[in-house]
Amino acid sequence: EDSRSTRGTKIVIRLKTDELRFADKDTVEGIVKKYSNFVGFPIYLNGEQVNTIRPLWTQDPKTITSKQHEEFYQFISNAYDKPRYTLHFVADAPLSIRSLFYVPEQLPEMYGVRQLESGVSLYSRRVLIQSRSKDLLPEWLRFVRGVVDSEDVPLNLSRELLQQSALIQKLRSVLTAKLIRYLADEAKRDRKKYEKFFNECGIFLREGDRKSG
Repeated sequence: EDSRSTRGTKIVIRLKTDELRFADKDTVEGIVKKYSNFVGFPIYLNGEQVNTIRPLWTQDPKTITSKQHEEFYQFISNAYDKPRYTLHFVADAPLSIRSLFYVPEQLPEMYGVRQLESGVSLYSRRVLIQSRSKDLLPEWLRFVRGVVDSEDVPLNLSRELLQQSALIQKLRSVLTAKLIRYLADEAKRDRKKYEKFFNECGIFLREGDRKSG
């Protein structure tokens, strides 16, 4: 509650005694950053703006610097390395898509540390629908990190309906095809760089080849 506000809507929330954790600053800040970090207006908590990270996928790809990509990749991936490849994919048909994909330089699974989880999150109008969604890309592309924002996805789409949604299946098909074409183009553009990538990440690509065969 902001007593300084003179415009807009005032909302007063009364919590049950067993739900008082939602009055804790760290809890509220964590919820805002998880679900509404990229909404198009500032969110203040105790007078400080909480959502300060810019949604790069909504910007013109030509205006984004490699440094911005590096910082955004590290933020969404909770990583410290740099992205090996960066794909900024925008489309209006057959679906509205604003997306950013990164191929990391370092992957724990390459060194037998642990099995990677899906690393691409689904948004609709900058609002988080599902973190690290397993439905957006096939399992063999689990090394990819990024965000996908589609206005065609309903904000109230449940996790259960995600798996059954024809819209999500179409989105998955479009994104997978785009990533495969992108990697094929990179192989032609810089063969030496791609060979290094394949030597380190080829296990994922061969897995995909086996499952599609």
